[in-house]
Amino acid sequence: MAEGKNDHWDALKNEIEQNKGELISLIQELIRFPSDKSEEESQLHLKKWLEKYGLESDMWDIDPRTLSKHRAWVETGLDYADRPNLVSVVKGQGGGRSLSLLGHMDVVPFEEPEKWVDEDPWSGSIVDGKIYGRGSVDMKAGVAIAAFLLALIKNLKIQLRGDIVFQSVIDEENGGNGTLGAIEKGYRADASIFLEPTGEEFMGISGRGAQFFRITVPGLGGGIEYQYQTPNAINKAMILYRAVECYADMLNSAADHPFYAHDETKVPCAICKIQAGNWASTLPVECVMEGSIECLPGENIEDRKADFKDYLLKVASQDQWMRENLPVIEYFGLRYESAEIPIDSPIIQCVREASKTVLGKDVQPLGAGGSDLRLPVLYADSPCILYGPKGGAIHSTNEFVFIESALNVAMVVGKTILDWCA
Repeated sequence: MAEGKNDHWDALKNEIEQNKGELISLIQELIRFPSDKSEEESQLHLKKWLEKYGLESDMWDIDPRTLSKHRAWVETGLDYADRPNLVSVVKGQGGGRSLSLLGHMDVVPFEEPEKWVDEDPWSGSIVDGKIYGRGSVDMKAGVAIAAFLLALIKNLKIQLRGDIVFQSVIDEENGGNGTLGAIEKGYRADASIFLEPTGEEFMGISGRGAQFFRITVPGLGGGIEYQYQTPNAINKAMILYRAVECYADMLNSAADHPFYAHDETKVPCAICKIQAGNWASTLPVECVMEGSIECLPGENIEDRKADFKDYLLKVASQDQWMRENLPVIEYFGLRYESAEIPIDSPIIQCVREASKTVLGKDVQPLGAGGSDLRLPVLYADSPCILYGPKGGAIHSTNEFVFIESALNVAMVVGKTILDWCA
């Protein structure tokens, strides 16, 4: 007699509880492989870990020559050799809905190693119920949870109708070319969960659009003794710096989107980097400012870029020097399109019901910042949510993930898999 859904859940729940030490160990192991420059060692370790459970993996380097022709490609200037994606699939019996579980293996660089727990950004040390290390919560814990669930379902020989597609991708922090590469290779599903850190209380169901920008303001080089006769590029740049602040205020005062009503900064727009001059007593020939500008779901990042540039040139034209020596406004690097899924999407409801059953709590859908969520939504016809464990110090010193939260998320996502792919 075939087992029912409740039997499957009881079996999987018991396996998660009995093998939680294996999940914790896998999170630690992945943290201990540095992946701020290359994800290869981490991916190879994960591939071998999956093989213990009889799971085969497809591992390949993305091809920039082909992918760079895609409209979603982000020009990072990085080398993609020896930086493989990894995908493992548990095939269903057919006739059911497929589900992608996604995580990124790349992490951002670290600073001040002496201030980290055990003076090691890659320690994976456990202190007071937290696992520390760069990438612990963003997002090797999410990768480990997905791999762990795939392995347990395979080990239990649970037969589902839909496929489970586990994807450990590269390069999310720089713009998402790893996820794009997996989509273009054919790895798609009827819905997707990116196990980004949200905590058990929330899920992200949309992503803002975003673009890096650069403003180059010309001046005249000269000795400091000519400061009253010479246009100072820094002084002129400050006119535009303040203009960007005003533009940000305008965007946020006009922002109206239900997914972002909770957020004080609904539409980020700021200059975060300034460089000028090469000598302490010589006026600079130019001042270069870099920052990022975003847009809400439903808005087009290309329209926002055009409006922002027109605004800055209009402000510049009010200054006599800049009117005759226009600043150069460029867009470079990171570029996200905005995306969202309907509030009544079945995957949202499935996760919410799973959480109510497993944890006795609802999961509130909210808007999120720029992420790889947009890629399955826009280019794989796959409604995608962000849902993963809680932690702290993301992109900061002493990043950590709560062990209890990782186990809770494993339970909820496990139940979701069984319900969705049944």
